Amino acid sequence: MIINQVIVIFSSLAKQVSPFKKLPILVCFACFVCAPGQAQTKKVDSLRNVYYTSVNKEQQLQTLFALCDQVNSINLDSLNLYTAKAYSLASSTNNRLGQIQTAFYRATYFTKTSKLPVAAAIIDSAINVLNKKEDVPLRYRFLILKTNILVRSDKQKEAINNGLELLHAAEQSNDYLTQIRAKIGIGWAYMEIEQYRNALNWFLDAVAMEKTIAMEKRQPSLYSNIAAVYNNLYKNDSAEIFCKLAIELAKKKDDLTFQANAYFIYAGIYSDGSSQAKSEQLLEEGLRIRRLIGDPFYIVSDIFQIGSFYATIHETDKGIALLKEGIAMAHQNNMYVKLPILFTALAENYKAAGNYQLYSNTLDTLIVLKDSLYKKNSAEALAEMQTKYEVQKKENTIIQQQYDIAKKNYFIYSIIGILAATLLFGLAFFQNRKKSQALHLQAMEIEQKRKITQAVMQAEEEERKRIAGDLHDSVAQKMVVAKLNLEALANQLQLQEPGQKIYNNISTLLEESTAEVRDLSHSMMPQDFALTGLADTIKNFLDKIVSPTLHIYYNASGNFTFIEENTALMVYRVVQECVQNVLKHAQATKLHVTVNAENNELDITLEDNGIGFNINNPNLVNSNGLKNIQSRILYLNGKVDINSTPGNGTMIAFYIPLHQQ
Repeated sequence: MIINQVIVIFSSLAKQVSPFKKLPILVCFACFVCAPGQAQTKKVDSLRNVYYTSVNKEQQLQTLFALCDQVNSINLDSLNLYTAKAYSLASSTNNRLGQIQTAFYRATYFTKTSKLPVAAAIIDSAINVLNKKEDVPLRYRFLILKTNILVRSDKQKEAINNGLELLHAAEQSNDYLTQIRAKIGIGWAYMEIEQYRNALNWFLDAVAMEKTIAMEKRQPSLYSNIAAVYNNLYKNDSAEIFCKLAIELAKKKDDLTFQANAYFIYAGIYSDGSSQAKSEQLLEEGLRIRRLIGDPFYIVSDIFQIGSFYATIHETDKGIALLKEGIAMAHQNNMYVKLPILFTALAENYKAAGNYQLYSNTLDTLIVLKDSLYKKNSAEALAEMQTKYEVQKKENTIIQQQYDIAKKNYFIYSIIGILAATLLFGLAFFQNRKKSQALHLQAMEIEQKRKITQAVMQAEEEERKRIAGDLHDSVAQKMVVAKLNLEALANQLQLQEPGQKIYNNISTLLEESTAEVRDLSHSMMPQDFALTGLADTIKNFLDKIVSPTLHIYYNASGNFTFIEENTALMVYRVVQECVQNVLKHAQATKLHVTVNAENNELDITLEDNGIGFNINNPNLVNSNGLKNIQSRILYLNGKVDINSTPGNGTMIAFYIPLHQQ
């Protein structure tokens, strides 16, 4: 059920954006076709060969996951196809984590296609069910992706807060890779709102931490982001160093996305210098890679870069047309965070073209956009979250320092601790003893009350047995004898009308009275308990109920031979009380009685379709009928559950533990 919650949510949301709305979601999965050879690397080709030559389902699934992890180097159609195949394999093998991991790649796909609400819904649903210890790494991946979505959605405050919470959790579990990714996400959010110094601090912290992890786990995005920050701070020498590092690492990892990122940043460095031809070459190569991958978020960023470049080289017609296309794409994909930089580049082109009226209008629009952005991501709120993280970090440092001091003074503290422990132990011992005595007295009182209740109930049942025996063996028998004597007298007297009519009336009254006495005797103490047991006794009781409006359905299952007579009798009384309440008050047309005895448990349910009642009504809760039911079940160490609302019938279910004789 847990897995279904995640899969159903992302599947149902996928239907809202799929071009195949009329087909079931799994059919839609099968219909996605990958454009062969697009944006493929040697690593991707190698993984595809492994997948198509493998016959082991688990190996195929892990290979598909490895292909999906190459998301920065495959186009979105390929990611869609691999995710669909992975979902099919994980479902066929009942692989719990596999199915949730498939949801992660679906959320990644929707993120890259700018279906951010769909991706966010999948992530939130998955995070809610990833509660086991083995779920932690996958939970961290979802949280990292959530930061990505928040940044793309122009929710930088929420992105930073999410990143700080993830960072704190990763610090507790000593997960260095997740700490690095969290710091990259926080720095990215600061970079998007042009707080470059804060962004740089987070990125450089991540670089320092990368020294603790293996080379193959290092992140090209970290170095390209640092290069972008230095470029914005007009420190091109530093930007060039980190661009080269980003390109080198991206090529080693076959990461085309951040290889393209580095090319665009590098082009920005050259555009500030003297080599415009080199800049244009880098832009064209970056754009070629980006088009193959097809991520609109980065395409819009690239349009900004190229548009600024056109302003620099005074090809303003190209720049204005391209930037208007980028603005339209940003609006279409709800990427409002990119609008300020696009309008900035557009203003540069208008200025370079000498169109000062449109330059002024564009700057006005830019001011409005930036005001809106900073209202959402005020420095005060960001500083508050930063302070919160720093406080947590300092608290951890203080705790560690206190531990070190305590360790150095271990001997002194040990002696003091032993003395204090001795005193506390003595005090605790006497308090414990006092508490134990109080609990013992309380237990004795409870046991005494239980014994009194037991004695009262046993006395009640004994008195019922005695009265039932007297009624059956004495009163009923005497009435039978009286009827026989009356018949003999009638034969001797040879009665005629109207004497015969009087005789018939007396005889009828004697027969009815005898039947009523026997019924009363059986009601007080069923005579067939010893012969038929609890299940059949309840059935006989229900069979004798004659009601033109109420239909009773009875079902019994299990082994009733081990139920003690006293327990069976108490249960029978509860059933009697419940049925009588239905007959008197419920106005029901159907009553279902179910009795089940197995695994040393007795479960009984009575459910009617009557008028119901308010279980919070104090007059009903304190009624003798309900009190009798609850006291008998409590006496048997059982539990009772009463569920009823006005107009919706009543269900009474009780559970009794059994002990084999």
